[in-house]
Amino acid sequence: MTMTSAAESATPTPAEPVYESFTYSPIEHPDLPTARGAARDEADSSFGQVFPVIVFKQGRRTMLSTSFPMRLLARYITLDPAVKGESPREKYNRPLMSDHARSIREYLMDNPDDYLLPSVTLNVTSRPSLHVQAGGDGIARLGYLVVTEATEFHVTDGQHRIAGLIGYATGRSNGRAPGALDEVDSLRGDAISVLIVLEPNRSRTQQDFADAAQTKQIPASLLAVYNTREPINQVLARITEGSDLLRGRIDEMSKTLPKMSQHVFLLNQVRGMVKGLLVGDYAMSEDSLSRNAATRLGTRQQRDVFVEETLTLLNVLTASMEPWIAVAEMPKSGGQNGQIPALRNEWINMTATGLNVIGHVAFQINKTPDLAGRVALYKRLATDIPWRRSDAFWTGNIITREARTSASVDKINTTRGPVNLAVNKVLVVLGLRAPEQDENGQRAVADTGDGMIA
Repeated sequence: MTMTSAAESATPTPAEPVYESFTYSPIEHPDLPTARGAARDEADSSFGQVFPVIVFKQGRRTMLSTSFPMRLLARYITLDPAVKGESPREKYNRPLMSDHARSIREYLMDNPDDYLLPSVTLNVTSRPSLHVQAGGDGIARLGYLVVTEATEFHVTDGQHRIAGLIGYATGRSNGRAPGALDEVDSLRGDAISVLIVLEPNRSRTQQDFADAAQTKQIPASLLAVYNTREPINQVLARITEGSDLLRGRIDEMSKTLPKMSQHVFLLNQVRGMVKGLLVGDYAMSEDSLSRNAATRLGTRQQRDVFVEETLTLLNVLTASMEPWIAVAEMPKSGGQNGQIPALRNEWINMTATGLNVIGHVAFQINKTPDLAGRVALYKRLATDIPWRRSDAFWTGNIITREARTSASVDKINTTRGPVNLAVNKVLVVLGLRAPEQDENGQRAVADTGDGMIA
């Protein structure tokens, strides 16, 4: 009788992926002119094309860096996206998101003379002809890649960039969405940088995609600083620099504002207020905002007027509203003895929700035709509204009081509904809206939280 050991009967540990060894030796020549001539001769005899490349290694694999003319992308590059209902393991690319490809196409169509399209990573499964100079122990060397009609490149990273350029299948009756190259002729004379990985193993290529995807999203505040192609970000920069309260006191890099931060606001929080001032909705989607901003802020004169109007609002509030009066007099480093976090806990207008309320209310105030009337209402917004967080004015709209053990805890609601209720209440105080009336002239209702409507 054969006994089975504990080690043999134990559940086997899944093995780590093992990728087949793939080594590639380019064709070596005594010098570069000879290598170039040999590559051209081969291309001539095979109806191919020669691409100068930089040849280097990462780990054990050979990499090539070059650029492809955009007009040739559809000829050489194959998109192989996973399809719902099928195994993604059998495809080179993740499912194609048509909205992402479409946004890239529209970006290129809107900015054909001033765009940036990052490099794409491709893999080639067959051993292509690569001619290089013999010798050389440097990190990289020049070479010449021969690409023929039989050479097939798959996309490792950059599927949506390629789809935005050459178009993509829509999945509806064999339909196909056009790419930017179909819409803008000038793009066909441009090129895109490519990194080519000599890798025949699809599993290894899928792992390369996962490795390339190890990126961190840009915080919204930092994106607002860098993306000045958007008109709202252009005016945002001028507003923060022109305001005595905001200048030097805004966190322009973080995703969230730390509890003990000495900055007054995140830049993205100020941007929410500016959105409210511009369109009356701090939660408007970025696509809708871009379209509205293109109309409202499309010219330099429109942007100048909006910035001047917004700075007038901020200057009046800073001169008349607590605690902004005190904050403006504090050092830029965060106030006296770190007062900013304490003020944030005490005052609604020191929070992102408070900024959204101000932006929405000022959007309605700015419908007043004369400047003197607007300034008078700005002052009333500063002085007639009880901005302390503890004031009952905010209970039932943006403030929810939660009972916990021995004390109650105030929680700020940041969603559109509670903010709109607070805005309506402020507008009633300012005489810009009749009691129990919303922005459309209808009776305003509030969810009391117990299933009843008040």
